[in-house]
Amino acid sequence: MQKSDCFSLGYIRRTVKNDGSFIIYLDVDDPQQYATLDALLVETKTGLIPYMIDKISIRSDHEAMVHFQDINDEDTAELFKGKALWLPLEALPKLSDNQFYFHEVIGWKVIDETFGEVGTIQDIFDNVQYPLFQIIHLNGKEILMPITDSILKKIDKSHQTIYISAPEGLIDIYLENDENNIKDE
Repeated sequence: MQKSDCFSLGYIRRTVKNDGSFIIYLDVDDPQQYATLDALLVETKTGLIPYMIDKISIRSDHEAMVHFQDINDEDTAELFKGKALWLPLEALPKLSDNQFYFHEVIGWKVIDETFGEVGTIQDIFDNVQYPLFQIIHLNGKEILMPITDSILKKIDKSHQTIYISAPEGLIDIYLENDENNIKDE
């Protein structure tokens, strides 16, 4: 299985017990949705390798204890520490109509209630205080738009369109003519 067909679930934090169990970090909104997993894909140098799960128990908001079949000692388990965990995209929980996964909206159109068509989502930056849409306007300029409940108004999955209410002036800042930004010295 290729990484492009999967999503990142988290990683193996550390080993516990002498039986080869792990504490894993789950980088998800609701870890309980993954409490019945049968297998995980572990990222290795050669690719994603499936490991069957003997037992999984959710321990806290973002941690679970996992024991893989055929990993029965601490020395073998230590080799897994820090490895990334993946699942096939099909394993993602279903979302309501007004929710989306970041990977699925790349290429979607964005329409603002005042401005009109803003552009197309090129990427999503999720390593900042709050996630941002990277939107490419029809003229090729980049617009960064916060992904917040107050800005998102409607998700139209059938037409691959996201309707927003951008803060006043935000889109204009990105689309101002570059000549206006050059000051005479």
